[in-house]
Amino acid sequence: MTDRKVKGDTNLLKDIIDNNSYPIVFIGSGMSKRYLKDFPTWLDLLEEYWKLLGEEKSIFSYMRELKKELEDSVSDNEKDFAVNTKTASYIKQKYDDLFFDGVIKIDGLDQSTAFHNSISPFNFSLAERFKNPVIKDEMREEIDLYTKFLSKAKVIITTNYDTLTEDLLYSINKKPTVYVGQKGFFDETRNWSELFKIHGDVNDPNSIIITEEDYRKYDKNSILISAKILANLINSPIIFLGYSLTDRNIQKLLSDFSSQLPNDDLRKTSNRITVVDYQEGQNEFTEQIVNNPSINISHSIIKTDNYSELYREIIKIDQGLSPYEVSLFESKIKNIIVTAGANGKLSSVLVAPRDLETMPEDVQNKHLVVALGDKKNIFVNPGFVDYVEDYFDKTSFLPEVALKFIANETSNARFPFVKYLKNINYKECRFLRRKEKQKIETRINNMGTLDKLIKTVNKSNQREYDSLDKILSLQLYKTSILEIICYNIKNFSPEEILSYIKKDILPVIRENYNNSAPELSAQRKLLLAYDLIENGDIE
Repeated sequence: MTDRKVKGDTNLLKDIIDNNSYPIVFIGSGMSKRYLKDFPTWLDLLEEYWKLLGEEKSIFSYMRELKKELEDSVSDNEKDFAVNTKTASYIKQKYDDLFFDGVIKIDGLDQSTAFHNSISPFNFSLAERFKNPVIKDEMREEIDLYTKFLSKAKVIITTNYDTLTEDLLYSINKKPTVYVGQKGFFDETRNWSELFKIHGDVNDPNSIIITEEDYRKYDKNSILISAKILANLINSPIIFLGYSLTDRNIQKLLSDFSSQLPNDDLRKTSNRITVVDYQEGQNEFTEQIVNNPSINISHSIIKTDNYSELYREIIKIDQGLSPYEVSLFESKIKNIIVTAGANGKLSSVLVAPRDLETMPEDVQNKHLVVALGDKKNIFVNPGFVDYVEDYFDKTSFLPEVALKFIANETSNARFPFVKYLKNINYKECRFLRRKEKQKIETRINNMGTLDKLIKTVNKSNQREYDSLDKILSLQLYKTSILEIICYNIKNFSPEEILSYIKKDILPVIRENYNNSAPELSAQRKLLLAYDLIENGDIE
């Protein structure tokens, strides 16, 4: 064993950061106890429920007898764990019986529901006990760093029932895919931004693992967890937080890892597996590399109470996109390729990380190509048809693209432009040349109000109507009908006009724009009229 004390950066952390790979993070109950008010130890929890049973003997007397019975049949390392799980089994049986005997009442659960849905009253009560976690006031500053640290995890595996981990990630709009129990380990998953709650979740009481029987069933398949992680994430560092080095959970996980590693890889694990061991009041880091012959594995240990500094170091890892964004790109692009490709609609699209949430809806009717490349070499220069269709799909080109298009269109050509100029000071845009800014200013002066536009309607078409259907039923040229709609546009709701545009104007523009259809000018005028009704005048 090697042992050295350092302050600030440690070589172990430096190796992880220099490798720049998002870690797999295991989270134990110590993290919830660190940050949450009134969070019990396992023994505290068992004692809390024992008192509800009305037993004559104390829990410690009962556990002492169990320990004596296990004296020769269980190793010292497993003895406390076995006593705890057997005690939990006894409490569960007694608690459930008392509930169905009417001695114990539980808010939110009646006997009929528990019976017909096979819900253990004990498990239900445990779930309620750990719901609605409250963060300690004194840990608010550190919890912010912890949240950023969690956002850097490629995959998170936790043995905790509570929702602290997902709550923190949701608070910064990072939404991992959550698997409860051993769900997900049998399925093909993305291995990015996933949270595995392997001992259950408060929202699924029967998933909670606490009794001897629960662990026996869990252990049968626990090897799947290690096999899946090692098979798919072999290049990622693994960090354990919130576990005691003597914790049976961590010993079992490390043992399972060892059984899945090839022999020539055993020597490499010390740099890939790190256990953070809580040492109260210790501000510096103590590093150790431990060779554990009993489970045939080597791993690193960092002993400290300075978790803030630990988080500050890990969040330096940056692969350009967060694990959550990688997950979104992977799933959304796969969906695009499968759905758009099946419809023969692969052409081109450029997507920024901020657009990922709406991407599937935005591209439903577009012709797409999925491209990988340096963003400086990818720039969209839309034609009029693409610009207009995008405008009325309620999506938006980047300001650089939209304002360039607006500035470079013929100065007397009418088309919608107001929404792009409402929330941006184009005069301060460095990507626009002086002449382009002047052209935009001219366009605003000439076409920036609805009243100015209405006055351009041919006098022969300045007729009053209060019904769009009446106008559409007129036996007139299409150009006249469009101008009459424009003249009366204040009499109709924006929704009514938008529906008409999408149904009868945009398809015609798409099919006939290059053929110089005679009504094109009137169509463009109506599009601008709707834009001014929807987004307001601009001066």
